[in-house]
Amino acid sequence: MWQEVLSVLFPKRCINCDLIIPFHQKFVCESCSSVLPFTGIPFSSDNYLKEKINNHVKIEYASSLLIFKKNNITQKLVHYLKYKNCPEIGSWMAEIWFELNKNNSNLKQIDYVVPVPIHYKRFEKRTYNQIELCAETLSKLLNCTYEPQILKRIYHLDSQTNSGKWERLQRIQGAFQKNVSKKGHFLLVDDVLTTGATLIACATELLKTEETKISIFTLSSAQ
Repeated sequence: MWQEVLSVLFPKRCINCDLIIPFHQKFVCESCSSVLPFTGIPFSSDNYLKEKINNHVKIEYASSLLIFKKNNITQKLVHYLKYKNCPEIGSWMAEIWFELNKNNSNLKQIDYVVPVPIHYKRFEKRTYNQIELCAETLSKLLNCTYEPQILKRIYHLDSQTNSGKWERLQRIQGAFQKNVSKKGHFLLVDDVLTTGATLIACATELLKTEETKISIFTLSSAQ
């Protein structure tokens, strides 16, 4: 009953097209859901995402769920995730990705799921790390350990949106610190992969411990 009342007083709308959607439906209408721009990249060692990271630091597997382009539905979802206090979008997208990859044997190798950390100044401003709920959901789906504290971001950078790949790589070197000396296979999770600089910096820090392997998953990737 209360859901019906709420749906009348505060109708739920599709993030992409603003159409009113049923209260139980998640984030986008059926029409927009049917045209989500999936990358089609499984969790594997044979794709351009792995190659992009592997050119700088050794990783095992890589995957990304959606294609990120200016003004497309993915950008809108990520905007709500990061700036509209909607971390549940990350959890929802994690569930979609897991459903697409649940029979992939590579996933059985993961020991820990690690969200890319944000600096405390950004956390104070935003009040949450947008990717943590996504990573926590994945750890439950993969039946492995969630490790939100293993990495710490030790210095803050302004937005790198307009920076080139090499500038990003240089600026972010040493930005992360490993707090716990654990070994195993870590799945690094982030929202958007553009140049890969952030993931490269995180992987480099984690790999300072011997007998460590790194794989990555991002909710989206720019093409």
